[in-house]
Amino acid sequence: MTKLLILSDSHGSPEAVRRILTAESDADAVIFLGDGLHDLEKALTAVPKMRVYSVAGNCDFGALEPLDGLAAFDSVVLFYTHGHMYGVKYDLDTLAEAAAARGAEVALFGHTHIPLAEQRGTVLLFNPGSCGRCYVGPDTYGVMTLADGQVVRAEHKEVPKR
Repeated sequence: MTKLLILSDSHGSPEAVRRILTAESDADAVIFLGDGLHDLEKALTAVPKMRVYSVAGNCDFGALEPLDGLAAFDSVVLFYTHGHMYGVKYDLDTLAEAAAARGAEVALFGHTHIPLAEQRGTVLLFNPGSCGRCYVGPDTYGVMTLADGQVVRAEHKEVPKR
């Protein structure tokens, strides 16, 4: 069984990222979907051995991270991106097609700040929401549990207050 933390859009809130990493320190890996890479770097001092996968978002100016990535955990292939390059604020078809073309069963994305878990064809689309300074609702993040080649659970949680 694999537990993944899915974070995105911290927008200058390293303390929120640190609270999540501390609360979920039993996670096997973190996937950070952009717009706050500096926040992630600062927060990782609390859990320096955490395995991290990250991509740059549209607000991560000068970042060297790629715009998307592909990884496999527990025999589940995940495509992850911030989402701005796939037009996720307008529709999710392009993202779903890009993930399917790469052989992914899951597409992780941020950018919209809106939590989402939706099956689109053979691809589960998952957006954790914004974990810092969200403008459309509470600050949220995602936890995804994988086992035996499938997603067992994909849930949204509110960022711990302290």
